[in-house]
Amino acid sequence: MIDVEKLTPIHIGLFGHIDCGKTAIASVLSEIISTAGIDAHPQSKQRGITIDLGFTGFVLDDYLVSLVDGPGHADLIKISASSVEIIDCAIIVIDINKGPQIQTGEHLIMVEALNIKDIIVVLNKIDLFKGDMKQEMEKTRNFFQSTSYGAQIPIFAVSAKEKIGFEKLKGGILEKIEELEIKRDVNGSIKMPIDHHFSIKGRGPIVTGTLLRGKLELNQKIYILPLGISGRVKSIQIFHQEVKIAKAGDRIGINIKGLDAKNIYRGCYITDNKNAFDYCDLLEVKINKNKLFKAETHFGTQLHVTIGMFTTAGFLYPYYDFNGKKIQTSIKNDLNNFEAFLWLNERILIGKEKTTMLLSRLDLPPTTLRILGSAELTKIYQDPPLLYKYKIKKGIIQNPSHTQGIICSGLAQSLIGAKKIIGRKLEPPFTKIISPFGTKGSVIVGIESTKNIIKKGDKVFLKELRSFKLKSKKNF
Repeated sequence: MIDVEKLTPIHIGLFGHIDCGKTAIASVLSEIISTAGIDAHPQSKQRGITIDLGFTGFVLDDYLVSLVDGPGHADLIKISASSVEIIDCAIIVIDINKGPQIQTGEHLIMVEALNIKDIIVVLNKIDLFKGDMKQEMEKTRNFFQSTSYGAQIPIFAVSAKEKIGFEKLKGGILEKIEELEIKRDVNGSIKMPIDHHFSIKGRGPIVTGTLLRGKLELNQKIYILPLGISGRVKSIQIFHQEVKIAKAGDRIGINIKGLDAKNIYRGCYITDNKNAFDYCDLLEVKINKNKLFKAETHFGTQLHVTIGMFTTAGFLYPYYDFNGKKIQTSIKNDLNNFEAFLWLNERILIGKEKTTMLLSRLDLPPTTLRILGSAELTKIYQDPPLLYKYKIKKGIIQNPSHTQGIICSGLAQSLIGAKKIIGRKLEPPFTKIISPFGTKGSVIVGIESTKNIIKKGDKVFLKELRSFKLKSKKNF
């Protein structure tokens, strides 16, 4: 029997378009199938597609490699996104007969957005391929040239059906693993996102997940957040082997004494430090927008947010800072980095330390790029913040050549209102409001240069900065 405790754990995500053969590749590579293994979900068998995360493993030299297989179907991208928090590198699977497809690009951008630095490309189904292999390899490299990974990524050609090319693939995986710079925090407080839970007759409730931080020991008291329930560790398994201790990086199943598992869901965390998390719905974030995402991001754009294993909906409120004031804005295609408030439709559990999340526009058709980019948490808010916006008033030139100056109406409705806006700056070619004129709200306005030709009926714009408290749109 393999001594799993002496092996270094590595987690590799499998990504690609539906029917590219990800699960078949996992099946050929794998020696150990977990309870949540290859297409374990009943609907996966009924529909013939992967609909949930699958976990399998194999030993490669001194490493215990866990494969995390997520769905390739466009409608299930949020499930694939939930795996990114726990993986060290990614395998991008492409059907060599079809080349890169929509979800190939979408999964690649998702992995790139969440800072997965290393990938391996696998061209599958070579048993059906009739073209020029060298030419196809070159086309694949050209596709990856436009990404941060570049053209010199490792590419392997295989047939999962005929089990061809897997020795070279394993060699490439080992080479990539040995290049990885992985730092596991074994001394911090426990952080483990729960990906599956179930009960075994005679043993009781089991939860599974990847230990991201800390160490877990038998009989240790743990909490499941945000449920606030607790229990003691009765047993720990790493791919069916009983162990006395698990450390950061291990994929484990835990039998917890005194646990009522009926309310647990994917997105809950196991910890020994409740203060390491917060439960909130209003966040301030820094956005790294994908440069290929074309849709405009308006103030109040609705989107989906994946934080760890959990995906929820929310609204994004971009702003820019001007003289210490946060001013609402919309984001055009040419701006890839900006700040925003993110107001979720429900309160969620989030780690107080640096947290990165994925932003998706799943309302867009799956034939377009739906990954907006990533967001990094900067602050958690309990109360709505104060923002500012410009209100634009429009006036009309009534007399451009009066002896007292240029007369404008429409910026105020009375003499009192006109007096209140004296000195306010105007949009060019006008400068500012100089004085009231008459008793009905007209004003005299200045002009930048006497060379500017001003005519009766020309428009005058006054931008006023007004403050407001951010309001959630989730109840509207």
